[in-house]
Amino acid sequence: MKKIAFCFLILDIIHHEDLWYRYFSNVNTQKYSIYIHYKVDTPLKHFEKYKLKKCIETNWGEISIVKAQNLLLEEALKDKKNAHFIFVSGTCIPLSHFDYTYAYLNPKFSYFSNCHKEECFPRSENALNYIDKKYINKSHQWCILNRKHAQIMVGEKEYLEWFTICPDEHSYITNLYVHSLEHELILTLNSKNVNTTFTNWTKEGLMNYTSISEDELTKLLNKKHLFGRKFNKECDFSNLYYKKPIYSFLYDSILLFLIILLSGLLLLCIKYKIKNQANLKLTNP
Repeated sequence: MKKIAFCFLILDIIHHEDLWYRYFSNVNTQKYSIYIHYKVDTPLKHFEKYKLKKCIETNWGEISIVKAQNLLLEEALKDKKNAHFIFVSGTCIPLSHFDYTYAYLNPKFSYFSNCHKEECFPRSENALNYIDKKYINKSHQWCILNRKHAQIMVGEKEYLEWFTICPDEHSYITNLYVHSLEHELILTLNSKNVNTTFTNWTKEGLMNYTSISEDELTKLLNKKHLFGRKFNKECDFSNLYYKKPIYSFLYDSILLFLIILLSGLLLLCIKYKIKNQANLKLTNP
């Protein structure tokens, strides 16, 4: 059975830890694993045991962010069942039922919300000292890597030198292009509708939610996002409900039918055996 590794990169807390706890509460623990890299060691309510033993100092816009992500990958790769590695922040929330996410992710692919190539420069000038311009790409940091690509990231160090400005938005996706693996990427060009992780960029910048209306939340839940950010602790998700995918209900129904059918057949076999034994006693007194 494959597993999904949830790699949390947090400052100090998971803002909606109770929501994440509910998200995992009825899921087979053999389907997921959790890893947490923190900057400030603040006790967590539910997920304290998932913190990495080794964390490093991180600074926004510096290579330390990528190195922290790699620490998460190194730890998660120790579990050979982990097939995908999802990066989430302390302000992320799940926007889809776990079963949907589990079925949606194809082990052959990694998932990136990429940006237009022209957004790479001039910030990526340093990378031209190492690689051809055609390989340089930009994406949101909160990607989902498959196992093959995660192994590449922890197995190599050269790409950590390429970018000096916001390397978390360039390093992974560019390295995969250098390896000519673009055919193994699912790219959603900075879309508000189909990104695996929703972010709301406005003219003023990235929207930091301190509240969200029921109508807006419903719209988000009806889109194809798996997760969303940035939702601060002031947002109330106490009544958030995830619709279970239809195929999950079908699977559960079929499984229940098979259990009932097998139970019935077993009872018939027992009755048949008892009847035969009784007949043998009558014919062989």
